[in-house]
Amino acid sequence: MEKKNLCILPWISLDRNADTSNPSFAPCCLYQSKKEFHNFDEYWSSDELTKLRQEMLDNKRPSGCWKCWHDEDAGKKSMRQSVNESRLEPHLDCITKTNNELKPLQVKLLSGASCNLACRMCQSHVSSKVHKGWEEIGFKTKEPYKYDWMSDQLIRSNAKSVRYIDLMGGEPFYHKKIHQLIQWLVDNDHASHITIYVTSNAMLLNDNLIKNLKQFENVVIIVSLDAVGKKHEYIRPGADWNIIVNNIEKLQQNKLNVIIQPVISAINILCLPELIDWCNDKKLHMTQMSLVHEPEQLHPKNLPNKLKKLVDKRFENFITEDKTSDCIDFIKKLDAHWNTKITDSMPEWKQVYEQKQLEGQFEKDYDLYRNTLEYINTVS
Repeated sequence: MEKKNLCILPWISLDRNADTSNPSFAPCCLYQSKKEFHNFDEYWSSDELTKLRQEMLDNKRPSGCWKCWHDEDAGKKSMRQSVNESRLEPHLDCITKTNNELKPLQVKLLSGASCNLACRMCQSHVSSKVHKGWEEIGFKTKEPYKYDWMSDQLIRSNAKSVRYIDLMGGEPFYHKKIHQLIQWLVDNDHASHITIYVTSNAMLLNDNLIKNLKQFENVVIIVSLDAVGKKHEYIRPGADWNIIVNNIEKLQQNKLNVIIQPVISAINILCLPELIDWCNDKKLHMTQMSLVHEPEQLHPKNLPNKLKKLVDKRFENFITEDKTSDCIDFIKKLDAHWNTKITDSMPEWKQVYEQKQLEGQFEKDYDLYRNTLEYINTVS
């Protein structure tokens, strides 16, 4: 029987809730736990995790996974669906194992708040420089979180079975312990079966680090970029645009995957069209943008009304460029995925929908802009 509500993460993943000063274990970053778990053994054998797995096997919708259910009910692709595309089939045997037999195959390690930048939209417990700056200004701060020694040791003790490592900070490459862990995995012949994901500001890459990263089965560097040139340097004090671009090019030359991930805030929302054009020119993929919720003052809803109108205008200019074939192709792909057809609901699309598809795809960019424009309109 097909388990349409199944997600593989509760069986393989050891994630961390990075939104607090004392991150707790969870199956993913979206899961809403009823209890905080700070001990691996307690979490991995907990009644809550056991119940979560069983509810999915029973084809139920666990309440802690509400974000994915919400996205799917709204016709959006959820993280559950995205993860299952690449992880479910290779690890499907895990769902038949007992708690004692299961080992974490996917581990998130938080390198702590140590960071070389003081990004304006960052939080005080995530960046040491932001924490220091907020204290000097007089803003309320949270205790910065520390290096995640428990996940570090779990990776080392389960290195033969671990398949995915997710490194986040602060800035992971700012912490010497991350370099030591990477070196240990390489020296002990574990890197070749591990895919490693690193969220980084791309300021601290060097030749030795790149050499070590190339030893892993797969590498994805998620570069935090919010604008182009001096605008990005303003948003992330301490950043050097030329160094970042040079490091991105080094990663590309060494066949390491690079993904760009902006953080949408009141500061940079006017910069997004230029950033996406830059990514297109550099042949860089942009993943789903994240939205600033804290500090709340920088949430896009707090953008002055006069600037909100300018945002609408800039986004409208972008999506009315002569790329109609890309728009149509994108809609067709959505229709194929959801087994729908736009012409059934909107007959006026019939004439353009049935035209021959043209080459040149910008559907991902269009989707990001469309969603953001819709959001801005709702908060205006």
